[in-house]
Amino acid sequence: MKFFVKIFVICLLFANPNKIWAQEKQAKPYQLDLDKADYAFKAKKYNTAAQLYQKVYPKIKDEEEKQQILFSIAESYRNSNNFKKALQWFEEVVNSKYPDPAILFSYGQLLKNFERYDEAGRAFYDYSFEIPADKKGKLAQQSCLFAANLKANPKKFKVENMGGINTNQSEYAPFYVQGKLVFSSTRKEAQGSEIFEWTGQKYSDLFVSTLSNKVYGKPQALKALNTNFNEGVAWFDPNYTTSYFTQCNGVDGKGINCKIYVSYFQNGNWIEPKPLPFNSDSFSIGHPAFSADGKRLFFTSDMPGTFGGKDIWYISYDAVKDQWGTPQNAGININSTEDDMFPYVAEDGTLYFASKGRMGMGGFDLFETKDSAETFALAQNLGSPINSGGDDFSISFITKAERQAAQPYAFFCSNREGGMGDDDIYSLADKPIVILVKAFVYDRESKQAISGALLKIQSNLGKKLPEPKTNDKGIAILDIPLNDLWMLGASKDKYLSSASIPIDTRNILQDTSIEISIALDLVPSEDMEITMQGIYYDLDKWDVRPDARKILDSLASILNNNTNLVIELASHTDSRAPAPYNLELSKKRAQSCVNYLAQKGIQKERLLAIGYGETKLVNDCSDEVDCSEEEHQQNRRTTVRIVKSDFKPKR
Repeated sequence: MKFFVKIFVICLLFANPNKIWAQEKQAKPYQLDLDKADYAFKAKKYNTAAQLYQKVYPKIKDEEEKQQILFSIAESYRNSNNFKKALQWFEEVVNSKYPDPAILFSYGQLLKNFERYDEAGRAFYDYSFEIPADKKGKLAQQSCLFAANLKANPKKFKVENMGGINTNQSEYAPFYVQGKLVFSSTRKEAQGSEIFEWTGQKYSDLFVSTLSNKVYGKPQALKALNTNFNEGVAWFDPNYTTSYFTQCNGVDGKGINCKIYVSYFQNGNWIEPKPLPFNSDSFSIGHPAFSADGKRLFFTSDMPGTFGGKDIWYISYDAVKDQWGTPQNAGININSTEDDMFPYVAEDGTLYFASKGRMGMGGFDLFETKDSAETFALAQNLGSPINSGGDDFSISFITKAERQAAQPYAFFCSNREGGMGDDDIYSLADKPIVILVKAFVYDRESKQAISGALLKIQSNLGKKLPEPKTNDKGIAILDIPLNDLWMLGASKDKYLSSASIPIDTRNILQDTSIEISIALDLVPSEDMEITMQGIYYDLDKWDVRPDARKILDSLASILNNNTNLVIELASHTDSRAPAPYNLELSKKRAQSCVNYLAQKGIQKERLLAIGYGETKLVNDCSDEVDCSEEEHQQNRRTTVRIVKSDFKPKR
């Protein structure tokens, strides 16, 4: 987070800086530049200090002094939250065998910012070994294990960079209200021409982007609220008629801290902002956030009574009388010995904030807690993927009444790796439940995997999904949507396509993995005749009996799945009647099967009815041979033979 801790802290100014380099003689040829660098660092102009130290560094010959300048460069970048450059320079410091082991702790923190938790843990271990009396080393080691566990077990959230809004500068503190996303930015369009020497970027301004057709439009500056200096975290009432926001450095740039201002939208414009009465010139106040009922304003401050650097505070407000109460510290279940900032209160009363002082994944992490009987519960880390090794902060939510299905419902900031530049705005949505189907297709006879088999999946309502092919191990992975009944089948050249397998994704409430095996049969050769067991007829009848319909239904399914096949459907009889009679009876029985299949939607051009009578006995039970009923039954059969495998229906 390269910006808003930065914007928030007092910019220290020296009363008489000229005395620092007013000497007529310099002890060293680079002393003037070094004095300027030291002055910039003390004045919290960290980006400027880093540049000045780097200018001095090549001129120094003394090894001890070179180490000190190396450290100053690294610290300058770390304090300006330029983590990448800070890590590069800290590696130089560590390799230089810098004598103060305290650098190991800062080095470990930077490694943690890049989620290099194993390396960070070793750095913190070395720090504890060198300074065993400092307990923060062991706590930092524990935090690495904690962070690695959060990363390995992410929660069901979908986090996306809002690329259309972000630039290579800093965008932070998003606040959604009535289809508008208000945020702060140091982009080139920010007014004023001066550079904020803490960060090396422009001073930040408030911008607004309007939602239209699920897309946020080009951001526009809120000119009535902006100055040439730093405007930051803002809060708006639900009607977009009142705004409380943070202003640092004063409207003329001469201020030394941050204050909260209020402005009202009247007659189509925001009127001149006014500072709140409990602001002070002795400490900073910022990051305003009202409770849902409007009776308490939460904010960040380093006023007397804080536990560490900056704490979350709140103050009561009587809107009717326009009266403010006395600021109250939010307590130890929220505040830590380090910075706790960026409060936001959701409509259900949940308080969200960012902290550097609690067990987390890197820099600032986002936490949540609830207020019960004036006591806040112990804050809980929001976990991964909301939090990362970088700074994650300043979350806000769309009200439930305005949320749209499958759309983001919250926004927050992060300078995590993979962003567009500095701090970026990210959207947050529920991650869809994932149903993965692992399909294994194999040859039924050989049991060998079939590669290149095409998987087809279609919903009960006709919706189709992409059709993957199996890999060389016969496996394909499919991502199946929720709340539907799907049918899965497989096909491959020279194989009969499989019957469809149902996959029901209705009422599934968590990520699910399903494994399915699909056996394929080779297409029989045209001279191969297959006897279909179970198709029987009553004596002297040719109607398809109910028990035979199941067999023919299976055949219809095969033909529906293999639309390129033309079959011969033949009936046979035993020899216990005159041959001409048996021939005619078998033809009628074969035709009854064809008619049944045609009623099931099989094209008649694909069906040939043949009656063979008693001409193709499978045993010796011919006329005048004494055979059992079981032996005669072997001859009363229905057979199928593929006569064509390249049928193409007429259009």
